[in-house]
Amino acid sequence: MRLSLYLALLVVGLTACTPTAPRTTQQRDDARARRAIETSRGSNTVEVNAAESGVDLTSYLRRVSGVSVRGSGPEAVIRIRGDVNFQADATPLFVVNGTILGSNFGAVYSTIDVNEIARVRVLKNVSDTNLYGMQGANGVIEIKLRK
Repeated sequence: MRLSLYLALLVVGLTACTPTAPRTTQQRDDARARRAIETSRGSNTVEVNAAESGVDLTSYLRRVSGVSVRGSGPEAVIRIRGDVNFQADATPLFVVNGTILGSNFGAVYSTIDVNEIARVRVLKNVSDTNLYGMQGANGVIEIKLRK
């Protein structure tokens, strides 16, 4: 009994440790594509295509998960992670090309030419927003313009 159990464990162990055949290029590409699809779900970044130029800034923000946009144009109300604060201001911080523009969406909307946007990235987690300190407590919307 002990011997047969030992042999069974040995066979299982050997089959688990045998080297597998090297992956083909097609298998590697398929694996990369699967990882890219899995990581893009719930993404915090919206890449802007040239064909989409002329679309409103609020349209870009509506595509990002976790961002709530009510209204359109400079009067739109932008929230990240919902309305958490009842008394305090809950608007996110807007950063354009590394420059902090504040939390006034109307000013950002009138300052930025939508055709120049290359990427919109929303930082929601505390670990992501700690670069901006207390200003980024309600989240940060980073906008990268084309050069």
